[in-house]
Amino acid sequence: MNAMWDAMINYGMQSGIGVFGLLFMMLLGTAIYGVRWVVTMNNEREQRYISVIEKQAESLKSLHEAQRDIKEIKEYIYSNKR
Repeated sequence: MNAMWDAMINYGMQSGIGVFGLLFMMLLGTAIYGVRWVVTMNNEREQRYISVIEKQAESLKSLHEAQRDIKEIKEYIYSNKR
């Protein structure tokens, strides 16, 4: 990371862009780094959300199977009482 900043400062001093140009380059570098960090965090959060949704979908499948089994048991019990 420090190598990037050193390279930007060296380029700024060698190209003669001045103090404000150098400050602008540093601001631009910081903005780019910030955007990259935000995108990385968003991707990680999205992967966690996808994992949670998949687990909930599996739970709903299990719940549906349990409801079906209970319905079959009730039908069996009620058919034997008649």
